[in-house]
Amino acid sequence: MITSGIKLSKTLFITLLSFFIISTSYGQKTKNELLKLIGQKDLSIEKKCDYLRELSSCYKKTDTIKAYNYANQALKLAREEKDIKSQAIAYEALSDIARFLDNVSLQIKFADSSYTLATASKDLKAISYANYAIAYKNEFIGNKEKYIDYMLRSLSYFEKNKMRYDKLVNGYENLGAYFIDHNDLILSEKYNKKALDLAYESKNQVNIANGLTSWALLLVRKAEQKNPADLHLLQTAENDYLKAIEIFENEKRKGNIIGSYGRTCLNLTSLYLYHFFETEPEKTLAHLQKTEAVCLELNEPMQLMVLYGQQAQYYTNLNDIPNVEKVLKKVADIIAEYPKINPRYFALLYKNYMDLADIKNDFASYKKYFNLYDKAIAVMMEKENRAREYNASVRFETEKKSQQIKLLTDNLEYRKKINYLYIALLVFVFFTLAFMLRSYHFRQRSYIKTNLLLQKANEEVTLLAKLKEEEAMIAILESELTEKELQIAIQEKILTEQQKNKLQQELMTNNLQLEKKNEVLKDIQNKLSVMKSEKSTDIKTISKTIDKSMEVDDEFELLKSSLENTNPVFFSTLQEKASGTLTKLDFKYCGYIKLGMSTKEIANHMNIETQSMRMARYRIKQKLNLDRETDLDSYIMSVQ
Repeated sequence: MITSGIKLSKTLFITLLSFFIISTSYGQKTKNELLKLIGQKDLSIEKKCDYLRELSSCYKKTDTIKAYNYANQALKLAREEKDIKSQAIAYEALSDIARFLDNVSLQIKFADSSYTLATASKDLKAISYANYAIAYKNEFIGNKEKYIDYMLRSLSYFEKNKMRYDKLVNGYENLGAYFIDHNDLILSEKYNKKALDLAYESKNQVNIANGLTSWALLLVRKAEQKNPADLHLLQTAENDYLKAIEIFENEKRKGNIIGSYGRTCLNLTSLYLYHFFETEPEKTLAHLQKTEAVCLELNEPMQLMVLYGQQAQYYTNLNDIPNVEKVLKKVADIIAEYPKINPRYFALLYKNYMDLADIKNDFASYKKYFNLYDKAIAVMMEKENRAREYNASVRFETEKKSQQIKLLTDNLEYRKKINYLYIALLVFVFFTLAFMLRSYHFRQRSYIKTNLLLQKANEEVTLLAKLKEEEAMIAILESELTEKELQIAIQEKILTEQQKNKLQQELMTNNLQLEKKNEVLKDIQNKLSVMKSEKSTDIKTISKTIDKSMEVDDEFELLKSSLENTNPVFFSTLQEKASGTLTKLDFKYCGYIKLGMSTKEIANHMNIETQSMRMARYRIKQKLNLDRETDLDSYIMSVQ
């Protein structure tokens, strides 16, 4: 029984690993979103081709006919527009579908077409898509170094431009799977971590679920490297699987049934079966049943075969031979329903039947299944040999084409060099003849030019002499003009000063006359006050007229107006200097001082004591913030 369990375990491991490697991620947009985008008006051909290719990727695992049709539509549109870069990207989508269908010849044909067109277009985006197709071609023919190189070049462009996260996640997952297969867990961890980080960056739930599934599988492999297996890593892997399953269930509730949902369930079942069966057999059985429901709903033969292999292992662990036989019967039914399935699965099925017959000591059955197993192995070997031969021929053709291309490239480079040499010789001869011809013309022109220069020099000397004479005349005229302008300016200044002095004298005379007038009017008013009792009405009228004529404010305004006409900023300058503290009386005193009147003259004119006038001058000097040495009269006269 233990031997049988180990054999079934190996069978399941091979099947599960194969399934893991071919599993793919989906795009960023749903089918309905892409269909709406394609139906938009005024959509550019390039955008429409992009959406058709993404839609093709969405249908790749559920409806290959639709997937092919959408990719082919993109190719036709690109051909109509004669857009070779879009044609190259469309061929990559067709190559991806052919790869999923295991149609190797078409896969390689489309990949080569994509690469040829992309190289011709020199478009980085098209070259990146072509590199993606060529990477999988090299993986198939066994050239692992080129597979890794082309894949990383392609993914680098997608990652830099933040596009096609489905290809990014799927590409890095497959690189991680390749290094797991080669027991390089360091590089596997690097690329699986990259896939998971990009899945979260894409914010696409399906990408995240696929990234978690690949990361969990890596954790299981790391845990199995230790003896006993690292329980903490196994539990972490279990949690990641459960997170991914929860995402798939949410998508299912939205109406999106994702093919990789079955892969995640199968991987979690495998974890329970091989690491938690002894401690939690009920959980293992419950998840087996749940996985069977998922796989039956998805109805993918590969997933169902893996599931039944897991069930066979479970019942083998329980020593439940009848149920093992039932499960193997289901596997046989699937193989019968899909006769084109890989012969390896026939061999594995018959090997398990042989193990069961051995356990039951049923020699007749053992012999029967041994013969079937032998035939299946022969068919498998024949097919694998044909595949090897085909791979070898493809590699040979690829290498041959590469050598031919290299030879053509070398010939082209050689011809280019020869052409460049001929061109260089022609250019040299041309420039030599041109130089000789130019030298002859230069000598002829030099002679003519020398004579012309001599004539020109004589003319320039004559013109220079005339120019100097004219400059001397201009200088004399400018000097005379300057002297006349200076005289005019002096005369204008003298005239202005005379007019100003005359105006000031007139102002002084008018003010004195006005003062005298006021004194006479005041005397008359005094006399009239005595006569009021006799002729009151006429006297009052005369008195009012005299009062109006004697108003101090009117006199001051007249004085101020007169001074402002001769010196507009006089009063404002004084008021600014005194910080706004000067009164109208102060302005009147300053105006008389500006008119050149002495302290005594102002006192007599204002009918005040000379001492009072001196006190007023002292207050004005304080308000103007003048020191003792500064003379008030000199300062006021200097104000312009």
